[in-house]
Amino acid sequence: MKPTETDRQLVERVLDGNAEAFNLLVWRWQRQLFNFLLRFTGNRELAQDICQEAFLQSYVRLKDLRDKEKFVSWLFRIAVNLCRSEQRRPTLPMQDAAEPDGIGQMPGQIRSDAREMQLTLRCLIARLDPELRKVVLLRVFHGFQFDEMAIILDSPVSTVKSRLYRAFEEIRAGLERQRPPSAS
Repeated sequence: MKPTETDRQLVERVLDGNAEAFNLLVWRWQRQLFNFLLRFTGNRELAQDICQEAFLQSYVRLKDLRDKEKFVSWLFRIAVNLCRSEQRRPTLPMQDAAEPDGIGQMPGQIRSDAREMQLTLRCLIARLDPELRKVVLLRVFHGFQFDEMAIILDSPVSTVKSRLYRAFEEIRAGLERQRPPSAS
């Protein structure tokens, strides 16, 4: 198995009966999917459960994937749908202290004002409506393009863009409320 194989090549190998090729897909996307889910749910155990379930469902339904180049978008869409199902349950705990792998870590001495800004941003993002939070996480933290986000969220590109704009406006407003009044 070559690590330089594309997702498309790996998907085709899995469909040809090579289950080991799916392990490479999991290895390639597991951390990114888990971090998205952790940032979205704020709950490490729930994020792990949904991540595992998303990979399981993608494996079982891989033959249904029409565009094999878009495996990762399809995987994230499965995860988002699982999150939606989870949100319909009575409670979905939101813990502001969630610390995804690597987020909040700065080399050298961490300045308290930078750390405070990170915590403020994390709290503001956590308080966004789930549909707004998803677009921020997909775009800012995971670098998805608008067309990929539209596939993942099963929404038109224009809706994705307007949600991102609204989310940024809410974050900006939250930051302005946090700003101490200026001395005149």
